[in-house]
Amino acid sequence: MDGNSDTAEEIQTVALIDELARMLGRPCEECAAALCAHELLMSVVVGYRGSPRCLSCLSRQLRESREELRDRLYHYIMRRACRRAAWLWASREEKDTAVPSCLWPKAGKELESQWEAPLSELPGPTPIPDAEWDAGNMGCGELVMALRLRLQVMKPRQILKLTATDNGAPEDLPAWCRLAGHELMSSRPPEYWIKRKEK
Repeated sequence: MDGNSDTAEEIQTVALIDELARMLGRPCEECAAALCAHELLMSVVVGYRGSPRCLSCLSRQLRESREELRDRLYHYIMRRACRRAAWLWASREEKDTAVPSCLWPKAGKELESQWEAPLSELPGPTPIPDAEWDAGNMGCGELVMALRLRLQVMKPRQILKLTATDNGAPEDLPAWCRLAGHELMSSRPPEYWIKRKEK
């Protein structure tokens, strides 16, 4: 990695940790439960910057079991230096380990060692899309109408990778997918992976 890449990564790390520090003390947007620093980071990673959620509410939103989502997000976070540094910052804030008891209540040495696998061996969480669409800065109303038409011509369970830079997309797209019955498999604004519903 060259000097410019190192500097960019450092800037991203500082910005992410500053953002999390400002969010400390915010409750879950849905259930008003107290959020740990790790849940705040997970919320940011899946696109809920302005409306953080606890892991239980995130798992309901994303239609995935709490444990599966927790583990998948942990692996995803550990794959990039700035997110990994933010995770370790969250652990220091809570005076906990890299596998924090707030999310892994029964974490022992055996579980700790399980997460120490080299990053190259961690499973990649990025779904492989069948089609891609860059919607640019298209606003919500226009975006979901065009998105509906694009998904209609795809086969059931095919995956569309959508790029949408509109500020409302991180909140609008999960809500629309729930209403329409499509699965938002992954959300890393400005990129979203949407699996077309069965029928």
